[in-house]
Amino acid sequence: MTIQILLFNPQGQLLSQGDDTLMAQYDPQQHLIWVDITGSNSQGFFQQYPLFGINSLDFEEAQRERHPPQFEEYDTHSYLLTHELMDREDYLLLERSQLLLHVSDRFLVTQHVKSSLSVSKVAQRIIEQGFLDSNNMSKVCYELLRQIVFDYLAVMLALEERLSEIEDEIFEVSTDDLLAELIAYNSKLQKAKRSFSYHEEVLQQLLGDDSHQHIKMDYEQLSYLYNQFERLSSRASLYQGLVDSLINGYISVSAHKTNRVMMTLTLVTAIFLPLTLVAGIYGMNFNNMPELQWQFGYFAVLLLMGIIVVSGLLIAKIRHWF
Repeated sequence: MTIQILLFNPQGQLLSQGDDTLMAQYDPQQHLIWVDITGSNSQGFFQQYPLFGINSLDFEEAQRERHPPQFEEYDTHSYLLTHELMDREDYLLLERSQLLLHVSDRFLVTQHVKSSLSVSKVAQRIIEQGFLDSNNMSKVCYELLRQIVFDYLAVMLALEERLSEIEDEIFEVSTDDLLAELIAYNSKLQKAKRSFSYHEEVLQQLLGDDSHQHIKMDYEQLSYLYNQFERLSSRASLYQGLVDSLINGYISVSAHKTNRVMMTLTLVTAIFLPLTLVAGIYGMNFNNMPELQWQFGYFAVLLLMGIIVVSGLLIAKIRHWF
């Protein structure tokens, strides 16, 4: 487990950054704090610092596979589970991971099993800036959600370019790897669309309920996030339809190529079958075969075979078989 802490004064000025040793300096009445926990074993930290009022079992429950984004209100803080992009080289596959946020006026605790793209980017901006734009930790929560949206939008735009490339490649090189890639995109887009819909529901819940006391995002911020996730959901549906069309196109192109190959094999068979018949007849060892004694018999049979081949090719050409 790795812990990173940013400590601020009540006005949002960054005082220090470091590991969990900074907890010795933390005064809930005098400081704002952002605690970021990487790893699954956070129970010891919350037992050592019960002042946050966070149940470590929440994180264990949040890591359950296919757990949807959700929002819960507690006495000391708000619980917000969201999905973000995993920090992977093959980011176009839209691999997701859970990011859990415990938000109150005075503190923000983020939890994730592996490294978090959004946490790293937002923390780096705050460190470079040296202060928060607000004296409330909900501002950091908003920045994290906005960064998640930006990361998703960037990947969706890159995915659109990749799908355009595949659209051209299908007619040039149709391989099994291309089909496998399309099927993977189709599956990931379906999961991403479902995740975006859950985010919309969570934000709709926040927009429709003014009673939440710990998340202090205004209507404009919540509306912006809701509209962005709605936009992502629409893009996911659009791209999934495009992927379905590309898969159908791939299958059609592959079937057409298979038909062309079968037609070629059939044509070759149709031409060589009469030749095989002629060769079989004159390969029989009967005594009474006049052509065998004829001095031009060999050349006559070759001429006959040539006529058969040329006739077959002409018929195929006239009927546009090749």
